[in-house]
Amino acid sequence: MIASALAMLVLTEKRDLIAILTLNRPEKLNALSRELVAELVEAFEAIAQDDQVRAVVLTGSGRAFSAGADLGGPRGEHGRTVEEWQARLAENQSRQFMIRDFPKPVIAAVNGYCLGRGCELALWCDVVVASEDAKFGEPEIRHGSMVASMIPWLTNPQAAKLLILTGDTFSAREALEMGLVARVVQPDRLLVEAERLAGRMAKVPPFAVRYNKQLINAMYDAMGFRSAMDYGHKIETLCHSRIPEAENVDGVNLEQLRREAGVKAFLEARDGPFRD
Repeated sequence: MIASALAMLVLTEKRDLIAILTLNRPEKLNALSRELVAELVEAFEAIAQDDQVRAVVLTGSGRAFSAGADLGGPRGEHGRTVEEWQARLAENQSRQFMIRDFPKPVIAAVNGYCLGRGCELALWCDVVVASEDAKFGEPEIRHGSMVASMIPWLTNPQAAKLLILTGDTFSAREALEMGLVARVVQPDRLLVEAERLAGRMAKVPPFAVRYNKQLINAMYDAMGFRSAMDYGHKIETLCHSRIPEAENVDGVNLEQLRREAGVKAFLEARDGPFRD
């Protein structure tokens, strides 16, 4: 077994024909900072060229797969024009399609929190295996944000609206029933099961895996997947440009609160009204 740190925020470990990528920002619940995302793209680009790797497992260190976008970093979003938002979100979309169109199968091993953009990152993988303690959700709607989502393609209309329009969090078992994940296992079996599935795919001739993955994706494209995601990107651009309108809750400006009191206070003010 050969282990190496490709970059501080993304660890790469190779086991036989499998590469295990670990989001390595546990103190921030693997929030997707620009630096982490850049290193993840770099890791995938390297693996694409590595003939000794036939399958990929993507997971997170610590208590989360990923809690979503990095709310703790500097945010200049409020001054962005629609055109600037469009350029930034188009970049996000290209990264999502990079995983969907990756020439090798990618299995997400989801532990703990899997929220917002972290949830979408997992769902753009080919197969999702979840730990019993995993939590899925799209809470960003509560401050006016959104993601052009894979969820409607994996569930049904009612489940998609239940997930997206409430911002609520759902258990691994609920996500399994909705079709968001393929397997749910005990926490200590998560990587074992993800590696087992990756190992089975790695035994298939690489060209057959690649062509069959392309075929399955093409079937969904024929049903309008890419067109729907392009439309979702346009709506996402409009939605993000109006976030400041939604960040005033009961007279409290959420962005100002985030800057002055931190992410914990921001989340408490945002999510507090939704607690039963």
